[in-house]
Amino acid sequence: MSRLLNDAFLRRAIQIGVVLVLGSCLVSQVMMQLGGGERDEPLDLRDQVSDDFDNDGLVFEDGFPPFISSAGAFMPERAVFNFGLFLGGLVMIFLSFEIFHRTKPEGRKREISNVVALVSGIIIGFSMMQIVAHPFNTSIIMHIFWAMNIFWCAQIWIATLAYARGNLDSEVSWRGVPIHQIRWALFAIAVISFQAMTVLVATGHLVESAILEWTLTFSAEAMMLSLIPALTPAA
Repeated sequence: MSRLLNDAFLRRAIQIGVVLVLGSCLVSQVMMQLGGGERDEPLDLRDQVSDDFDNDGLVFEDGFPPFISSAGAFMPERAVFNFGLFLGGLVMIFLSFEIFHRTKPEGRKREISNVVALVSGIIIGFSMMQIVAHPFNTSIIMHIFWAMNIFWCAQIWIATLAYARGNLDSEVSWRGVPIHQIRWALFAIAVISFQAMTVLVATGHLVESAILEWTLTFSAEAMMLSLIPALTPAA
């Protein structure tokens, strides 16, 4: 199996990447929720879009909704958010290449899935790096563009990587549960979360939608962690 790093270094890189993303998102969110001030005031973003755009969902009467990227608007939480997402994006790109080199499946379909997993992983990482440059309160259209790249590609990445490594990790389990079952469960959670999230946004249920955004994010990060048992068979 081709590899650029040894198992110990890759294991640590995966852990660092997950901590960067989840840690920065959670810490910055807590800071945002406790920050008060402008964060709790009504927010009107209709001036950022054209008049023919459906902008009913761009007025937030109760201040910032608890979406992950709401913490990327004001300092000091923006510094935490930007730091974690930018570096996390770099790590994601790096890990995508390493995982691609380590995943050498048999069969044309699994080989194609491995390539798609690589491409979608790179897009996720690059989009994470770009989203910090486009806060939703000042650049809503580009922010949504990069966020949707992350959401769609996260689902594609989970599915294609799970399929590409299906045979390779067929004997790997975590706490007695086959790792491939865990990965496909994470894919189901990601898809359901995304679909429900979009419906709830459209119907104005922003808090509930934000909760599902967090669920999608946790499922993607759990997918990355699911690679560790394959590096440590005794885990």
